Amino acid sequence: MKNTIQKLNPIFLLNTTVFIIGTVANIYFALLAAGYMVTILCVYLIGSKIKDHVIKIGYIWVAKWLVFVAFLMLSGIYLPEVFLYSLAMFVIFNLSVNPSNPMSKKEAQL
Repeated sequence: MKNTIQKLNPIFLLNTTVFIIGTVANIYFALLAAGYMVTILCVYLIGSKIKDHVIKIGYIWVAKWLVFVAFLMLSGIYLPEVFLYSLAMFVIFNLSVNPSNPMSKKEAQL
């Protein structure tokens, strides 16, 4: 557990830095980023209700990348000056959050 926290610390700092820089560039970036994170959390909440682990991971993977594309499109259309900040933040967030992390080894051995 401690190793996972140490690995996520630099990622958290990088994501926070991108968030602050993007918000300074355009205040609406904060709303876009918060909306993205809430939507991803909803995807994970819905995914946690699925019992089959293979379907759960597949659903979460597909849904989070669809949300990624949708929010990047919103950013590109309505906030083009922070598009690169959005891209960086969303990629870092998507790659750092793994849907199989909460699974225990027992659940993985089907």
